[in-house]
Amino acid sequence: MKYKLQIQLKSDLCASSGDSFGSLIDNDVCYDKYGFPYIPAKRLKGILREEAEECCEWFEETEKEKLKQYINDIFGEEGKKDSGKLKIDNAYIRLYQEKIESLENVPQKYKKYLIPQKILQVYTYTRFQTAINAETGTSKNDSLRTTRVVKRDNTFIADVDINASEEKIKFLKNVVKLTSHMGLNRTRGYGEIQCNLLSLEEMQKDPGLGTDYILSNLVDEVETKQIDINMNDETEATLKILLKAESELMLSKQNAEDSENYIPGSNILGSIAKKYIEANNINDFEKIPSEFIELFLNGTLKYSSAYITDKAKKEFYPIPFSYAKVKNTSDQFYNKMFNVDEDGIQLSSITGKFVTLDDDNYIKDVEMSENYHHQRAKDNKIGRALQIEDGGSLYQYNVIGANQYFWANITGKVKALKKLLPYIKENDVLRVGKSKNTEYGKLRIIDIVPEEVSKEQKEYKKFAVILTSDVVLLDNGKATTNKETLIEKIKDIVGQDIELERAFINYTKVSGYNIIWNLPKEQMEAFKAGSVLVFNALNSISAKESYTIGQRRAEGYGNIKIIDIANKTAKLDLKEESKKQSNETNDNSNKKIEVGLIYSTLKESIKNSILDETVGKALENIEKTNYSLNNSTIGRLMLMLEQSKTVAEFFENFGAIKNSEKLEKVKKLLNNTPKEFQELQAVKDLNNLRKPGTNDDSENQVNLSDEEVEKYTLEYIKQCLIQIKLKGEK
Repeated sequence: MKYKLQIQLKSDLCASSGDSFGSLIDNDVCYDKYGFPYIPAKRLKGILREEAEECCEWFEETEKEKLKQYINDIFGEEGKKDSGKLKIDNAYIRLYQEKIESLENVPQKYKKYLIPQKILQVYTYTRFQTAINAETGTSKNDSLRTTRVVKRDNTFIADVDINASEEKIKFLKNVVKLTSHMGLNRTRGYGEIQCNLLSLEEMQKDPGLGTDYILSNLVDEVETKQIDINMNDETEATLKILLKAESELMLSKQNAEDSENYIPGSNILGSIAKKYIEANNINDFEKIPSEFIELFLNGTLKYSSAYITDKAKKEFYPIPFSYAKVKNTSDQFYNKMFNVDEDGIQLSSITGKFVTLDDDNYIKDVEMSENYHHQRAKDNKIGRALQIEDGGSLYQYNVIGANQYFWANITGKVKALKKLLPYIKENDVLRVGKSKNTEYGKLRIIDIVPEEVSKEQKEYKKFAVILTSDVVLLDNGKATTNKETLIEKIKDIVGQDIELERAFINYTKVSGYNIIWNLPKEQMEAFKAGSVLVFNALNSISAKESYTIGQRRAEGYGNIKIIDIANKTAKLDLKEESKKQSNETNDNSNKKIEVGLIYSTLKESIKNSILDETVGKALENIEKTNYSLNNSTIGRLMLMLEQSKTVAEFFENFGAIKNSEKLEKVKKLLNNTPKEFQELQAVKDLNNLRKPGTNDDSENQVNLSDEEVEKYTLEYIKQCLIQIKLKGEK
């Protein structure tokens, strides 16, 4: 069953990232690439389990044992691979997905207010604390620490999926309600929370939730959609699948702390296979259904790896090893499939990127991010992670960032694909990789398009064979990376009448995991994706554009592409993937705009920027003057300012000071303050904004209120006085 975990902040919260922000922040919160704060799912699962284990201590021994079994079933049993029935995602600020989508529609002139640190500033602020010397009652030297916290009264929402009995779900709901604190310094005033686990029906009954909340946060509110394949059963076809990473992805490679920058085909296969197992209640793997063997085990269907793409569904592949960049340049590229004969050119390899392998020559990066995690010691009296035998530890993951798109193919005969379709529906969720039930691994199926596999052959004279996935070949029953074995496989496809001109080959090791036997697969040597072999045909040869060769083809290995390079040159025109640009209408400074659900964030960010600009404007103006006042006079003026509710009241009090030439000059300067304030760019931008869902008229402009104008103007005067004082000190 699917639920929403609602977390309301009753005090400031620091769900610490384990990182700092330069020299300004010692303890920073977790926030995404857009600047929105979030609470990591691992943190949520850990705090819920901790609360559940404490609950057990309230009961008699018999009841305690039953509840301990509930905990292991829900959260997973320590030391076992099974992670439990509970699947939980990161908790994001309410209306998170809608706000991200709104970001894309904000005109260019407003984007400066929505950079990550500006957005973060709307939801957070910085608190200071210091240690006190118990003997002297004064602060200890070098003990000042700054902590960024999420402001109280914010609400976070996490998706929860749990397939358990009603009794266990009731137990989990009670645990959630009892959870009242989390995060850094939760025993010192931070992190007071109120939690609820809500079904759709419960959400609809809650009068405290607004309509926008209901519409945005329904439990799997988007219905899944099954597609049809209108082809003959014996036709060879491909399901082209567009996937969106709705969470970060951790797909371990040899270094367990670093993720691959793509989704291996074995992970796609395994995720769908698990859906099949759950849907058909398969518990006895000694009696595996023949259909399961057909779909997942015997190679009838081939599951490709999923590579980065965009909403336009361009097909990107691992960049060929023959592609190189001219050193100390950012836009000069060469293809070493050809002779690079320019004098003095120094080339450097390009790694980790993806290209379209067509005439467009788009190049694209996968966004990665570093995350810190901690495991508390078994002794819950220790409130932090320690590298000790008692279980406390600190570790780091380098993962694929969320909100990126990937494409994958599933290829086979239509009759087999039709059997698979009930388990891969549009808008359905796949979970892949490490920690896939907690924080990582959530993939949404956005689109499925069936296509007949092309049998068209082209004529080639000079061509390149590019490995678009890792390739596993056998020689006498053993995995080999002998180049000659690879060449012979290619000759078997296109004919023997070819000769190798040059090759750019790298190697890797592949392994995997068998979900049926719960055992790791044999590690095998392989040719690495991106390897290139250039051939000349003694006579023209005919071949298709794509083939699969070698072993483990069902898991995404063995894919190659044949590229005609007869009329190509060494120079490459690689270009970054085109980005959606704001149209001229939206970027017209004379137009008021509607920004939907990002509106309130944008408005608050602009207001924060007004305060920032007051400092800059005050500094700019005072630097142009020769005014100076003694500190006592400035002190008197600052006191008047604090006691004044309006600008007019301040100047009325100002007039009570004995006139002097210097004071008159300062008074004249400050009298211009309202005008100077209105000239601030942030003020102009705010006045050009309109409320969402309204017509373009002056009544719906987001002008500052009279109280805000007074507040910001007084702040501007304050900054002018501060700058006069600083100038005098210099």
